Amino acid sequence: MTPRAVLAAPIVLVLALLGAGCTGKDTATPVADPAASRTTADSAPAATTPTAAPSGSAPAWREAAALSAEQLTAALLPGTELPAGSTTEPYSTAHDAATTTLYETAAKAYPACAPVLAVLSETPSARAGVLYVTGNNVLGNRTAVDLASFPPGRVRERFDALKAAVHGGCTQFRVRSDGPTFTVRSAAADVAGIPAVAFTCTTPTGAVTSPGGITRTVLYAAAGDNRLLFALTDDTALHPVLRADLVNAQVNRFLAATGSPVPSAPAAG
Repeated sequence: MTPRAVLAAPIVLVLALLGAGCTGKDTATPVADPAASRTTADSAPAATTPTAAPSGSAPAWREAAALSAEQLTAALLPGTELPAGSTTEPYSTAHDAATTTLYETAAKAYPACAPVLAVLSETPSARAGVLYVTGNNVLGNRTAVDLASFPPGRVRERFDALKAAVHGGCTQFRVRSDGPTFTVRSAAADVAGIPAVAFTCTTPTGAVTSPGGITRTVLYAAAGDNRLLFALTDDTALHPVLRADLVNAQVNRFLAATGSPVPSAPAAG
């Protein structure tokens, strides 16, 4: 089975994120051998939550001009800097008109979730994306990363709206009237001192190797007129969590590209 076939749960942003985002077309392709499709403790580090920023006030907003598509591509973490045993794959950030219409319609039906839907279907000024594959080439080991830049002020506007939505206003939505309901929950988001907001999007359908449906874990971080989006999709029962080593390394490279100071990691203990 090809890597693309295994990934088949439309990870939308089809962005194909948000390929790993939330979409009403959950048609996952079963994995032939579930036991062989998971990374074990002996083959790769366990998934962990990203390193949190020191407790206290929220990270200050970082001013940075919008990057070009070429600069955003250069800001993606190269294969040589990935965790051991990891690789990269091309990732399409293109949207078709039908998908865009689905999200726009859903935003009108669920106004409290419009900021979430906007993030999953937006069209930025410039964009670059990649799939980071760690361990076996299946859902839980594939993290979609989407870098983008926007007109002045738009990222801050989107960030504030998204944060408000996932911390109270948005609890569930459907992308299609005949599709499954997506349940939205906020998640820990402070990563290496950069302004960030995170959420999970769960639907009861689309599981690949275990019952319980599919969960997409999304992290949105920002620096000036640029944003960094992570998305990981896996069976809900397997509790998909973004890897700390991958997230922090990509965040640091993103900040360096935007000219923002790269924060030091929190002191241990």
